[in-house]
Amino acid sequence: MGFNKLLNFSEGISFDWLNHNREHIDNTAEFNNLIHLFPPLDDIFRKGLEEDYQEFTRTLIHTFQTQAAYNRICSGDFPESGLDRTAIREVYDLAHSISSASPLVMPTILWLHDIGRLEDKRRHNEKSAEMISEFHLLNDKGLSEEEAILIQKVVQYHLLIGTLYTGESSYMCFEPLLKDEEFQTILKDKPSIKLFVDALTLFTMIDVWGYHTNDISPNMIDNYLGIREEMGQIFAKSGDLGEIIKGLKEKSRKHLDWRFMGYMMAFSKIGKKPHLTFDFYAGMINDGFRKYAEREGLSTDWNGFKDSYLNKIDQVQFKYGLGVLIPLSYGGTGKKMHLTENTRVNPNLFHLLVNINNRIQKEEKINAQCITGALWNVVFKGYPPWNLKTDFHQRLDEPGQIEEIIERSKVSVDKKEGLNVLSVDYRGYWKDIEG
Repeated sequence: MGFNKLLNFSEGISFDWLNHNREHIDNTAEFNNLIHLFPPLDDIFRKGLEEDYQEFTRTLIHTFQTQAAYNRICSGDFPESGLDRTAIREVYDLAHSISSASPLVMPTILWLHDIGRLEDKRRHNEKSAEMISEFHLLNDKGLSEEEAILIQKVVQYHLLIGTLYTGESSYMCFEPLLKDEEFQTILKDKPSIKLFVDALTLFTMIDVWGYHTNDISPNMIDNYLGIREEMGQIFAKSGDLGEIIKGLKEKSRKHLDWRFMGYMMAFSKIGKKPHLTFDFYAGMINDGFRKYAEREGLSTDWNGFKDSYLNKIDQVQFKYGLGVLIPLSYGGTGKKMHLTENTRVNPNLFHLLVNINNRIQKEEKINAQCITGALWNVVFKGYPPWNLKTDFHQRLDEPGQIEEIIERSKVSVDKKEGLNVLSVDYRGYWKDIEG
């Protein structure tokens, strides 16, 4: 009974409905139906509404829009995206494959993936998964135990492919998933691991469409599906954990060039204009490196530089890092972040990453508390918003400034997650020059 009710309800959400009810979703029959299907959401939503109405409204609109986008994809026609049927054909095939294997997996993931934002925005994906378990939100839905675990794990790790694509993380950031005891049931079963990778990939695209329906280009779809293919190849060795980890490390090293391109916003810009090609971005990064090597007196090529000076960056997942890395790449927020053939990469992008790499290397040698070889969450905080005119990037150009910031950064260990943390605080290193 719960299975059919949830499926029928989910299939009924459309963009037409959303456009008529966007500003008052919490006063609709559909909102009440959602609570009826997941009763604990009543208290969760009420608390969220009381504590932060703006965040509650934004999250609610986003959640319903992801469901509308999924239904469009399942129909094979998504005019709101600006893409024709041919452009979304492979996404349709992916959605159809998932739905054929388990019709409720995607709708349930989409309804529950952001409920944790109302309590903890910074770790909302983990919080959402915790709430699914705490409030037994998957009970009485006609789901198998394997399906319930898969849904919870996609929700818990739903940022993985997105941050991999933007360059904030590397393939090694899948390693904690491999050590997750609850995930072992999925990891040991090839159909389940395929369904997991497929659902995580499709979710990542729909999550973007849940905010802006025209933010994904055909080129981006190809890139997301490319990540899916690579993850499928790695996880195909599901019986050999060592081989999977080896595969993640190899992919991470190859992925480093793309991470640099991500700091030039390649993830959203590539293919949008004729000159914005992979080779164009690669050329910019190599040109920026040559200028940095010349400035620092380094006698090495790009591959040698990565191996000698960025050998720890594969272990890094940046938290809130794009707010610094992107404008830094362009030389500051005062410059329009639109690439032309004359745009040059700021050498300080390389300098910041080299100093982070050095600090990690140092801590792993002298800090007994650090977990050697584990992932590092490098958390950026205290930096100015992009729309504020400050002297931040001029200050970063001052000799020794980046070194000082990284040297003063705080190191801690998250024993629960089994990773190290480097907190980089930029407060005190900039001021508002218009205020």
